[in-house]
Amino acid sequence: MLEIDLVSSHSYEVEELPELPGSGEFDVPVFYFPQPKNRPEHDGLWLKVAPAIGKSWIGVFAFLFDPPHSFSRVVSTLDPDCVCVISGSAGYIVKAEEPEIWEKIVIPVLSVRLLPEHQLLVFSSFTGLAAYGRNGFAWRSPQVCWDELKILKVTDTTIEGTGYDPTNSVSNESRFAVDIGTGRSLLPSPTSTDGKPLW
Repeated sequence: MLEIDLVSSHSYEVEELPELPGSGEFDVPVFYFPQPKNRPEHDGLWLKVAPAIGKSWIGVFAFLFDPPHSFSRVVSTLDPDCVCVISGSAGYIVKAEEPEIWEKIVIPVLSVRLLPEHQLLVFSSFTGLAAYGRNGFAWRSPQVCWDELKILKVTDTTIEGTGYDPTNSVSNESRFAVDIGTGRSLLPSPTSTDGKPLW
């Protein structure tokens, strides 16, 4: 079942459509994210969004990866008028009252964490992080691990965690730390046998 996590202040409600009407017709507008190019529709999450002001609408949010090998969730953002939809690891931030205004998250999303104390919504992929603030995209980190990135700790100044490291014969794991204000990596990249950074 889709997790809908509207914990921060928001001016809308969201529900997953359990089934499509037999007639194929809806009594509210339908928006596709993104607009399909070669076919009338695409596979994705079908959600009904009811803003506090204005008419309700249905959004069809395209998957990046097919379930079950993907991540989907709906979360509120730092902007009470915008909703974040993660559909099969594709992330979208949409203005609830004006669904024509939206942006796509810059990385495949495997987890999301709201950090209200830093005014950031942080997304993680297999190998890196991206952050969005109240005004949209804030930063994107460089690659910080080989795979399987996990955030373990958030401090006043850093986001820290671990990732898979095939060169570590003891634990197959490496640590990472990025600056929470810029996304800059605070730990050195691993190096090749000739001493050159691998990323």
